[in-house]
Order: sequence, then structure tokens, then C-alpha cells
Amino acid sequence: MFKLSALALSAILLGASATPVRRNACMPNAQGSPVSIQNAATGLEWAAPNDFNIVGESYASGLTSPRWHIPQSGEYPISYYIEDIDNGMAATITGGELILNAVNTEIYQPNQVFVIWCNFCGTDASPGNVLGETCVITPYNGTDVTDDCIGIGPSVGVSLFNSDCSTAVGNNELYTIVT
Repeated sequence: MFKLSALALSAILLGASATPVRRNACMPNAQGSPVSIQNAATGLEWAAPNDFNIVGESYASGLTSPRWHIPQSGEYPISYYIEDIDNGMAATITGGELILNAVNTEIYQPNQVFVIWCNFCGTDASPGNVLGETCVITPYNGTDVTDDCIGIGPSVGVSLFNSDCSTAVGNNELYTIVT
């Protein structure tokens, strides 16, 4: 009886500590379509106003134009490069912030590979459709998914950042991916 109770308690604790989205996750498939990565809690979306910084910018009711490609990297679990559609450069974690760097697919660059976990994934990649809701974007470290998340905000122009995932729903780590 003691072993059964200890096992049940361990399962509950592990489930409660996991990022909520990962428990019943799906992974979006943009099918080559450009996407917008939006955060409803802050009203911001991923943006690259120059060829270096990735920051949050305001969006108006989802009427923004998609700015990113999210091709799969070929790693397992399914992971992605997040590329600027204007210059083809990839989101890269450097010093805790996201910047743009040239995509390097010849030499594996784990700081350019991300896993996108969503609670809902749409299948219609035509313009204006939701491909993922309540999504968490995490760095991929080459062998496993980390417990870090990519955050945005709290205001326009602040660089996106990599930090420990919080467990609060509706925060600056949850995204909607729209074509």
C-alpha cells in the first residue's frame, strides 16, 4: 500500500510541475506558410524591426501580416527553426535574449532550434487561420526539451527572452500562431 501511495503521489507531483501545455500537446504544421506569433496577455507579437533584435510589437486584433516561417528542423521530438521572412535569418538564443543570426543547418546549432507545444493545433494553413493556440515555445538542447520558455514583453520594444517557464496560464509565455 505504501508503494502504491508513493507512486501515485509522485505522478501527481510530476504532472502538476510540468508546463501545463505539455501534458496534452500538439505541434503546429505551417506547411510552409508564413505565420504571426502573438501573445494575447500583452497584446504583442514577435517582430524583427532590424536585422538583429527580436522584440515585441503591438498587433491590432490579429490584423497583422505574418513575419515568420517555422520550418521543422528534422530533430526529434518535432522541433523548428523560427526564421524571419524578410531576411531568412533565424531566432537565436544569445545571452538569454533572442536575436537574429544566419541559419546554420550544416553545423547543428541548438540555440537556433525550438519546440512549439500547443493545446490546440489547426490544420488549415491558408491565410488568417489559427495553427496553434495556447502555445509554449521552448529551446531544444539537442537531446531533450528544456524547462525554459521564450517570453515576450511586458511592453513594445523589449527584447524577447529565455527564462524558466512559469505555471501561470495567460502569461507572457503563451502564444497563438496565426497564418
